[in-house]
Amino acid sequence: MFLRKKENIRNIAVSLISLAVLFTVHRTPPAGLSSEGFKMLGIGLIAAMLWATEIVALPVTALSIIFLEIVLNIFSVSESLRYLAHPVNSLLFVGFCLAAGLRKYNLDRKISITIIRYAGTDVKKLLFYVMCATAFLSMWMSNTATVAVMIPIVAAILKMGEDTRKNLGKIFMIGIAYAGTIGGLATPVGATPNPVIIAFLDELSGVQLSFLNWVMIGMPFTVVLLPAAWFILVKIFPPEISHIKIKSFSFPRGKTCTQESLGEKKVLFYFILLILFWFAGSFIPVPSGWLYIVSIGGSVMMFLPFIGTLKWEDTKEDVNWGIMILVGGGLALGGGLVKTGAIDWLIGFFSGTARQMPLPLVVNTLAAISSLGTLVFCSITATSTTFIPIAIKLAGQLNANPVVFAATAGIASSFAFLLPANTPPNAIAYGSGYFKTSDMIKAGILLLISSIFCFALISSFIWPLFL
Repeated sequence: MFLRKKENIRNIAVSLISLAVLFTVHRTPPAGLSSEGFKMLGIGLIAAMLWATEIVALPVTALSIIFLEIVLNIFSVSESLRYLAHPVNSLLFVGFCLAAGLRKYNLDRKISITIIRYAGTDVKKLLFYVMCATAFLSMWMSNTATVAVMIPIVAAILKMGEDTRKNLGKIFMIGIAYAGTIGGLATPVGATPNPVIIAFLDELSGVQLSFLNWVMIGMPFTVVLLPAAWFILVKIFPPEISHIKIKSFSFPRGKTCTQESLGEKKVLFYFILLILFWFAGSFIPVPSGWLYIVSIGGSVMMFLPFIGTLKWEDTKEDVNWGIMILVGGGLALGGGLVKTGAIDWLIGFFSGTARQMPLPLVVNTLAAISSLGTLVFCSITATSTTFIPIAIKLAGQLNANPVVFAATAGIASSFAFLLPANTPPNAIAYGSGYFKTSDMIKAGILLLISSIFCFALISSFIWPLFL
């Protein structure tokens, strides 16, 4: 009852503050800021409060951004609504379709279990293999879906241990959550901030990244942070046993072996074909927007009669329309802030100081701020859509590479390792009941520090080789 009352008070307070902000932005704007820019700052402040407090669902906040931009004459109806159909959502949609295909024929579980079986009975080795399997799947499908797939597999393994072996459960469940997030950094379709970076770079600076471009940007983090997360977990929570047995897993078969085998082959074929076509854009001449063209074409082919492998009903559990709306609203927020000059006005306060700092220090400061932003927004998508446009405009002010600054803000926003509420994979793993919030904080602080240190090394020594 007390918590409900406290929640109601918070909701009323946020609502009243939002109304006050809407009233204030109709007054005279600060010096150097247009009236439209003042209104956009108000919209941004309201969105930040709603995202941070979640008094309404995150996608509803995204729709509120679009609604306010229309009624406050920032954008016309068609200009604002086009963000909901932004090409970037084709990347998210094809990832959802791949996840549906993998799940429909149990390929996600089969891939995971096959990899796990290679680990043998050594607990530490098994943990590393489990994390690698999770990271690999997260490169191609939603990290939320990946973690949801891995939880019951690992739970079955953990049940073979004794209830007193608390650390065993902690390292596996927290490890799955971290691996899902870390694996998603490697490809454009792996995590929501990645296509958001690509979209903002195209819109704000005219830079188009290919699939291979992104792999070269994000893969080094996956390669370095995955073993780092594994090492931190086994050191902070040493497993009570060194070996564990792995029981046999069976797969439910709703179709005949021939039907299921054919479906598996089709899914694997499209999976490989998409990857090949995505990479082809880095080696042969292709039309503009190749990444999106391949994604849309691949999605359509998976539903076609005879040659396809999915029916629309198969995607009900996997296509997250809320995430796509959230991305659209975030892009609309960034577009409005740029169009009205609000971002330039904000950056004016910091660009003078930033010009006095070495560029690597500016980049790493931006990474630290973005990574801590998830504590406020409790959503890596909301965090990335807030910081990426600011980072790109700041790069313009400093005559720096916009790709470096955009990737900095986006990737660092994925360093969501501290709290269960920071990202869905953390929340799903927390729901397993194997660890407490304090356990994740304990491991997350060290991993967050390691991530920022890792970022400093990669951005200083690896990115300059190709950016």
